[in-house]
Amino acid sequence: MENARKILNEFIKTKFSDPNELKKELFKAGVAALDEGWTFMDASFQLGGKARDEGLSPDEVETILRNAFSEEKRRTEREEEQKAAAQAASTPAQAAPQPSATQSSSVSPTMSAPSVAPMGQTIISPISASMMQQMIALGLDNQSLELLQNFKIDPEALSIPWPAPDWRKDFAKLLAATFKPDETVEFKISNTPNSSCELVSNIIGQDEALKKIMKQLDSPDGALLTINAVKSSEDATDESWHYRYVVVDNPKMTLAKQLAYYKALNLPCAALVNTGANSVQAWIKIEAHDLDEYNERVNFLFQTLESQGFKVDDGNRNPDQMVRMPGVLRNGKQQYLIALEQGAKNFTEWQEWAEYSLDGKPLVELASDSEVAPKKDATIIENVLRAGEFFLFTAPPKSGKSLALMDMALSICYGEDWLGNTTNENDVLFINLELTKSVFLNRLFLLGERRRLQANTSKFGFLNLRGTALTPLEIAQLIAKRIQGAKRLENHNYKVVVIDPISAVLHNPKSSRLSGSPHQILMQMIDSIIALTGCAVVTSTNINEYPYLEARADSVMSLSPVEGSLNTYQINGSFREFPKTLAKECSWIYPRFIV
Repeated sequence: MENARKILNEFIKTKFSDPNELKKELFKAGVAALDEGWTFMDASFQLGGKARDEGLSPDEVETILRNAFSEEKRRTEREEEQKAAAQAASTPAQAAPQPSATQSSSVSPTMSAPSVAPMGQTIISPISASMMQQMIALGLDNQSLELLQNFKIDPEALSIPWPAPDWRKDFAKLLAATFKPDETVEFKISNTPNSSCELVSNIIGQDEALKKIMKQLDSPDGALLTINAVKSSEDATDESWHYRYVVVDNPKMTLAKQLAYYKALNLPCAALVNTGANSVQAWIKIEAHDLDEYNERVNFLFQTLESQGFKVDDGNRNPDQMVRMPGVLRNGKQQYLIALEQGAKNFTEWQEWAEYSLDGKPLVELASDSEVAPKKDATIIENVLRAGEFFLFTAPPKSGKSLALMDMALSICYGEDWLGNTTNENDVLFINLELTKSVFLNRLFLLGERRRLQANTSKFGFLNLRGTALTPLEIAQLIAKRIQGAKRLENHNYKVVVIDPISAVLHNPKSSRLSGSPHQILMQMIDSIIALTGCAVVTSTNINEYPYLEARADSVMSLSPVEGSLNTYQINGSFREFPKTLAKECSWIYPRFIV
């Protein structure tokens, strides 16, 4: 491709008489702008402004530039596919006349994932090609897509609209919508010491003269006004005029992603203002009567935003904060009004909504949300256990249950059979509540030696919680925290949690003080681990020790002694999601049960 900067300079300097040539060159300049690191909005203002002046409609300009920003993505993907295809073609054919089992299960380089794959997991389905181009151009990432999915926000609603033809009047429109006529506001050119105070009614009444006034405020740094009034009417009964709004924004996010947050979190926005840079400032309705109520509401707002991944500058808490004034130019770019009255009607309504709805899921999921039945969770043990289920293994006391669980965990780590059942390879986290660390590891290495498997596999993780004084719910939270941390920091994706022995959870002072049935307390812990992690939970008990757990388990496998046969057991399985298995026998040959 030609030098990107040269393309941009030539486009800016050239006068176009042919609309088709203008469209072609605008597309080319858009791709060059992306190569130069411009944002979509930069290109829209600088390249789009020239194209509109040359006669293209705003809709034509937006479509061409969005396609240009998407084209770079597609071009990169095509180059990667071509490289992969070339590598595949250069592989000598005689190297593998008949594909092996391993080779046949792999994916050919020319049969790679579709072009949307580099964006990560597709959250919204189905996504049309045009919508995907739009998302790429908007700069949406996986987090943004999750917001759209969870709160059913149309991606098209995240397009930043063009300034209105009379955008110079946006200041008056904003004041008319957010202040009372007899209130006073303060405004100034940014980075200057002198400011002006004016009655709202005087500014709104300027009408046509307002355009000239606003042009005088154009500057390299733009212009500012106070987020709240600096003076109210003489008969004001409280200070609510001074604590009506707070501003939030996050310049580190793309404009579209900021809008995704504002819309998905249903924020009670009195106004949305494009800052002329890399931010959309949202005027949030706080509507407090005094400073104490203002601080309380702002604290709730900022904490809620931060919990959802949207960091707000603490400096924005100030009720006298100066924010971007719409209707002026900032270094040649418009500061303008995007919208008025978005989201919840007021702070009280939004706070109630947030307390019920911000767990990342809709209030109620509807059957109509799914076009077809979803794919079932991954199978851990064929015909026995899936991810997100509870599996209980029961056997007589001192029969080798702990070793059986350890044997099962090692089998899953390698995808080897366990008690005649096929397992699928996964990371396993073993919660040891009974043995010392040295005894635990010696048992694991003994099993590995007998099975000719490496016991020191990185897929086998464990936590030694013997003697830990935690309630069952605290243990569930600890396990979830470790699993989430291991996934984020150590690239481990645990799908199975083995707890041994589960009865030990109740044997500490904190647990003994809990009221309620031990059976129900243990089941609550198991359900919490599943809900927080999505893992399958596996544990063992003596036969008939915890009948409530047996009744609640998704899968139960029981070993009962065969009369007259030493160390011989009958295996019976009962499953919620799989057919009941026929009874079979196994032998206890230390340290394993062998079918």
